[in-house]
Amino acid sequence: MVKSKLKNKTPDNMGKAFFDAIHQIVADKGFDKNEVIGIIETGLIAAYRKKYKTTENLRVMIDKEKEEVYLIANRAIVDNVVLPGMQIHIDEAVKHKVDAQIGEYIDIIEHPKDFGRIAAQTALQVVSQRLRQLELEKVKDEYSDKIGDLINGYILRKKGDTIYVDLGKVEAVMPVKHQIPGERYRIEDKIKVYLHSIENELKGSGLRVLVSRADKRFVQKLFEMEVPEIYDGSVEILNIGRIPGTRTKVVVHSSNSDVDPVGACVGIRGVRIQSIVRELGAERIDIIEFSEDAKEFIRNALSPAAPSLVNIDTVKKEALAIVSDKELSVAIGKDGSNVKLASLITGYRIDVKTESTFGTEMASPEARQRLDDLFSRESALKEEEEEEGTLLSELPGLAVRIIRILNENNINYIEDIVTMNEDELVNIEGIGRATAKKIMEVIAENVEFEEDDEIESSEDGNKSSVEESVEQDEKDSEE
Repeated sequence: MVKSKLKNKTPDNMGKAFFDAIHQIVADKGFDKNEVIGIIETGLIAAYRKKYKTTENLRVMIDKEKEEVYLIANRAIVDNVVLPGMQIHIDEAVKHKVDAQIGEYIDIIEHPKDFGRIAAQTALQVVSQRLRQLELEKVKDEYSDKIGDLINGYILRKKGDTIYVDLGKVEAVMPVKHQIPGERYRIEDKIKVYLHSIENELKGSGLRVLVSRADKRFVQKLFEMEVPEIYDGSVEILNIGRIPGTRTKVVVHSSNSDVDPVGACVGIRGVRIQSIVRELGAERIDIIEFSEDAKEFIRNALSPAAPSLVNIDTVKKEALAIVSDKELSVAIGKDGSNVKLASLITGYRIDVKTESTFGTEMASPEARQRLDDLFSRESALKEEEEEEGTLLSELPGLAVRIIRILNENNINYIEDIVTMNEDELVNIEGIGRATAKKIMEVIAENVEFEEDDEIESSEDGNKSSVEESVEQDEKDSEE
């Protein structure tokens, strides 16, 4: 069959407005121009398919230099059109090519504006969906690695109680539960936020970037940014208790005795903590030094109050703190915020009483008995811990394997093993006669090790002798 081409003809294209729209999308969303053009091509093909039920012999022409867009369909010239998308009547063909003949093929320009309303809607849906998918991919690529970071943005708009924040390449959402109560948010104001998460939208299949200023990790990131010792790890934030807009308690600790964790967070003349306080507005910040001593930790946690007495029940995780009458309101805090946060960060339910109230209550025999029970329970626990004894690992010369075998048989302390004889040790699976004998020798040599200056035995030598015994036991077993 003869194949001919359409004579030169300037196509009626979608014009400059089409490319202006592409430029705008690229500028607003940060998309790659070629990606957008590819999506437009897909939409045009979908519209053509909607109208003609085929896309065979179809080419999309997008002239970026001339800013023209159109489609070319290569159709067979016939005298009876059955497939409009693939055929053209001879009478119509001669309008485009005067010497057109049946059986030839001719290129016909198709303009998107001539596709009809339904086809145009199809194209719009395809383009919108693909652009949305592209936007979601960009959001994931751009912000997934930034979750947990502080980001600067601008307040874009408000809708009800929800604040929308412009982060540069995406519009983030800050629901009311992630806002600091009482904080004012004005459009176009610069704002620092914590990138909380990327979530699926409640409606549709889209994503939304969620930011927060109420999350306690927002405060942690502020400290990391302002305190170099926290950033480099010499000061560690162990816990944070926060009531947004009211009070925050930050528990800090340093394993380096030369570093004051509280002083490092405060800074010279309070310059570091002041910067954080300015960011949080009216919210109070208490920096609490951690202590292994539960009483001391609770006393620190009730800062700025200074309890004169703290007693604890380590079993029930309850504590009683006694403060002066004038410090009661400070210890309790606004709406109970101080004692609530102290309880949160210490893990103890703290009951605060004034000295006068405590004195009056102690006049009651029942109250004194309850207090005596609390003290006696704590003392009993301490005595029980002390009575447990000295761990086997403190005994020089015992191999790790032997300690493990003994522990598996509920022999955990030196005080347990000194009451045993050699035969009892041999009855323990994994310990042979030679090993049992050497263990007894080690015990005999070091039984007085509580006197530090009397421990003269060589750990390496004892360990070697016990290990040799273990090897001898293993040989005996093999024989």
